[in-house]
Amino acid sequence: MIFIFLFSSLPDRINLHNLTFINRVRDVQIVSLYIWGSDQPDKGDSWIATALQPDCAVTFSLPSGKCNLLAFDELGNSYGIAGNIQKNAPDTILIDLEYITFGRPNVDYGQYLLNLTNSLNGFALDTLILSSAQLDEDIVLDNFRIFPGNSIIVWLEKGIYSVSAVDQIGRTYSIDNIIIPHENRIVSIFSNMVTAPEPPIGITGNGTGSFLIENCLPIAITELQIVPQNGSDGIYLDSIALQPGESMIANLNPGFYAVLATDESNAEYYVSVEQQDTGISRLPITIEYLKHDFSFSKSSED
Repeated sequence: MIFIFLFSSLPDRINLHNLTFINRVRDVQIVSLYIWGSDQPDKGDSWIATALQPDCAVTFSLPSGKCNLLAFDELGNSYGIAGNIQKNAPDTILIDLEYITFGRPNVDYGQYLLNLTNSLNGFALDTLILSSAQLDEDIVLDNFRIFPGNSIIVWLEKGIYSVSAVDQIGRTYSIDNIIIPHENRIVSIFSNMVTAPEPPIGITGNGTGSFLIENCLPIAITELQIVPQNGSDGIYLDSIALQPGESMIANLNPGFYAVLATDESNAEYYVSVEQQDTGISRLPITIEYLKHDFSFSKSSED
């Protein structure tokens, strides 16, 4: 069966071409399908009234040009194509795992896009709670793990929302007064949004400036060295137990430093930093500073 739909910005039905969708996701129904012009502020309502069974098809008549396509299956997975170009001829799109949005999942609670991005150092987000006076109950998203640098797309109705995000070690971050539709559609979760920050566990050094050194690894840091590149005496701390999420302050004079941390599995992390003035700077120890060892152990015959 063929359905004829038009984007709201189009004045008439000229130059329409068939676009067919086929559900090729094995043993899973497609329960909603959205198609909207790339210049439209919202995705509108679903274009299918009943679920699209596996290997079944649905056809729409669309104008040529760019449009966004988003589908949800019965398991909550999303399949998306941003800026798809509708040709001046009939076309077919197979909805399959090629288009599943693993890296940026979508959840559907309305028509307007909110991109929630994890901008923390080293820690994934395990739970998101969205609250609003217009909701009968909070939206709780706890079946996704959003790793640093990744995001989740939440589709919401118009309103004012607050977000609480819980990371993988149990810390909570809060943002209030998010107006939907959002001006730039992106809201980032940063470390300074934590609701109950833990104080540093200790202070070392006697310089005029400070580094807040934070363990952003999944395991404890047991050893820390801070070596000035000018050859002066540095700081060496052994047998410490800086747990994930904990921090300490190192008071340092202006200059360049090499920072070497060792975790409880004896992996080493290295970063070069500069203390520029008498202020305080934040230094997260993350997995990106891991020193890779490409050497091979000697055989017993050597």
